[in-house]
Amino acid sequence: MIKKQSFIYGAAVLAAASLLCKIMSAAMKIPLDRFFLHEEGIAVYQSAYSIYNVFLAICVTGIPIALSSLVASSEREEGEVLAKSTGVLVTLFCLVGAVLLFAFSRPIAKILSGGGKPEAQLSLQILAPALLVMGVISSRRGYFQGKCTMTPSAYSQLAESFIKVVFGITLCAFFVRKGIAHGAFGAMCGVSLGAVISAAILELYYRKNVKIKVKADLRAAMKVIKLSLPMTLGAFGFTGVMLIDSLTTSKILSLYGVGELERLKMFGYLTRANTIYNLPATIITAIAASAVPAVSAAFAKRDKDSLSENTLRGVKLIFIVAFPCALGMMLFSKEILNLLYLGSPHYMLLVLTGVMILLLPYIQVATAMLQALGRVWTPIWVTVGALCLKVILNFVFIKAFGIEGAPLATIIAFVPAFIINTVLLYKSVSMRGSAVHLKIALCAIISCTAARLLYELHETTLMLLVSIAFAGTVYAAGIFLSGCIKKEELKRGA
Repeated sequence: MIKKQSFIYGAAVLAAASLLCKIMSAAMKIPLDRFFLHEEGIAVYQSAYSIYNVFLAICVTGIPIALSSLVASSEREEGEVLAKSTGVLVTLFCLVGAVLLFAFSRPIAKILSGGGKPEAQLSLQILAPALLVMGVISSRRGYFQGKCTMTPSAYSQLAESFIKVVFGITLCAFFVRKGIAHGAFGAMCGVSLGAVISAAILELYYRKNVKIKVKADLRAAMKVIKLSLPMTLGAFGFTGVMLIDSLTTSKILSLYGVGELERLKMFGYLTRANTIYNLPATIITAIAASAVPAVSAAFAKRDKDSLSENTLRGVKLIFIVAFPCALGMMLFSKEILNLLYLGSPHYMLLVLTGVMILLLPYIQVATAMLQALGRVWTPIWVTVGALCLKVILNFVFIKAFGIEGAPLATIIAFVPAFIINTVLLYKSVSMRGSAVHLKIALCAIISCTAARLLYELHETTLMLLVSIAFAGTVYAAGIFLSGCIKKEELKRGA
């Protein structure tokens, strides 16, 4: 029997798992960067991973959100038909994708390098096994999240990250002796193995808890795919940004005379900033996974009070994570890069990435909520428009500012999307109580500024860690004392 969890409890479970996963992911990327691959190799790894992220956006973001929304409003047997049918169809789709990715790995790798050596070819080829299990991952996660139980998704994510880290680092260390292309291949082996283990855990948990036998139904699967298409496009924000940067940055730099080795280094510096960005961004995405079924169920029941309450909670939780992380990255950009990577000549990348934290995750979650509220395509066109503008601005700003132009282009391209989504959300739902966001911002400003002043008393690594811990403690106390989050909201049955 599957136990239901409350909105806040479910969000907390996924957020905690996502935080641990991203810490483990950072624990992989940072030593890969510092000890084995360095700026050039981590750029090869990340360029291949940006292609993999496209499949993740479709199979582990869009489809589970769509499936969870349908399962939440379906009878038990119908939900299981939806899950099985979706798994079969997505597996067929990913099989085709895996074959094409393997067959065309060399020309894709040349594009990623800006016309240079196809260093990412081996890394792209080893991703095929990971794609083959996406059907199981997407259908099982969507089913469990639709049933308001986030524990299976959390366990599978943790296992996937652990395997990815242990085997990724080990195999990278073994293969890197043959060159950075082979080192990136070894790290990507860990990614594929982690995905296979994640799928196995979800399938075992599903078979243990779901005893009804159903047959796959193409019409049921197409119902999920039809709904997931706009949700996938809506969730494509940062994935699209990384893909655009992977495909265009090296090419733009080469047009202005930057050599191949220097291009790899520049993209490696950008990858470092994106690695740090991913910590809070993933937590916010986890909140979206729990928010959307709650909003969708309230909308289906025409329960205006629950609809307003769940929407406001979702937006509030976004900014509770986003504000302190953004300010911390801006105020401690040099110190964070020195701590993690022994310095970086492009610390402004992290400052600009801090601004992105306030924009992209909110846009992604707001888009998913608007779709659950019946505004399916409007927020998608907003995101697509922002990505098209991002491509144009990349050429303008990378020429003018170098690699810092890439995140700057992202910020300017997505500010209009932020404004439009906010207006649409306020028009769709009564958002009484949204003034709480000002309290959250004030708590973040006070705690982060105090931490910066504390650090300047004695600028050492130990004091940096103490200052960050101090900021977190002050911020958490401020959030509770100011009433931004109430104790009853954290209870399992709330």
